[in-house]
Amino acid sequence: MAINALQVAWLSRLADKGIIRPGASIIEFSPQDLACSRRALERYASRHCAPPQVAAKMEQLFDGERPRPVKPEAFYAIFGTARYRSVDLLDLRADWLRDLNLPFRLPEKFDVATNFGTAEHVFNIGAVFRSIHLALRAGGVALHVLPAFGDIDHGFFNIHPTTYLDLAAANDYTIEDFCYVDRWDIRNKVFEADLSASIDFDQLPIRMEHLRDRDALQRMVTTRFVDNAGRQDTLLHGPAFPGLLYDYCLVALRMTHARPFRYPTQGIYGGGGVQETALWQPRSLVAKAGTSARNMVRRIPFARRAWHWWKS
Repeated sequence: MAINALQVAWLSRLADKGIIRPGASIIEFSPQDLACSRRALERYASRHCAPPQVAAKMEQLFDGERPRPVKPEAFYAIFGTARYRSVDLLDLRADWLRDLNLPFRLPEKFDVATNFGTAEHVFNIGAVFRSIHLALRAGGVALHVLPAFGDIDHGFFNIHPTTYLDLAAANDYTIEDFCYVDRWDIRNKVFEADLSASIDFDQLPIRMEHLRDRDALQRMVTTRFVDNAGRQDTLLHGPAFPGLLYDYCLVALRMTHARPFRYPTQGIYGGGGVQETALWQPRSLVAKAGTSARNMVRRIPFARRAWHWWKS
């Protein structure tokens, strides 16, 4: 995924709120290209940098009006980061080459980790969230920008809001920011066309109170999807995108303290989390450690039926 003007505005918001802190180190899960206009980035860079710095960074990041295919280290520095690294399987700009399907540890820890349109393309998606957890130091923040609804076959998955809520609950993350952005690329086109009209993430139609109410959320997302399909700006800009119309979540989760990663169970079915080591033991080991396994089952809602199936 490439970084569009809406993401630039969101990163500026995070820097303004102190969620991205001055001097932070950052790890990108897959190096990103820029897909925003020069004038959009200049507008937000001027909020965080002195004019000479803005001019220098624009020259680093753009060749005229065209983004350069370079490491985006200078881009993140606009928002206060001081050290940049990245990891990917195929992109040779990455500092470390890793298969994101397999959980891994890096030799460094970071204050910020980005997952901008990466995890939905990884079949073993849980491994990405685990590796991000392992890459952060205590107090670090994970930034996720992932598809939530629509955008059929863009990747393997759409990642619904409950994922972030349950991930936070299982791992004691603090939800620093959570924005549900409907008609993602259409909004970006409209925003780029008139940068004088700031995007107010707090006034988006679907807000946190809706994200915590599954019935309300399901109705709102479906109803807005149908309504948005007939909007004039959708008819104008939609043909430029194969998926036409789709929604994204922008989420900042802070790791409050260092502890082993816990895979979440969905909150509406009981919630909680399970430590990775308890989930990945071979069947023979679980059979030998019957008492431990039974204790684990007592801690996992609705797991009793699964335990009986496992033994049968």
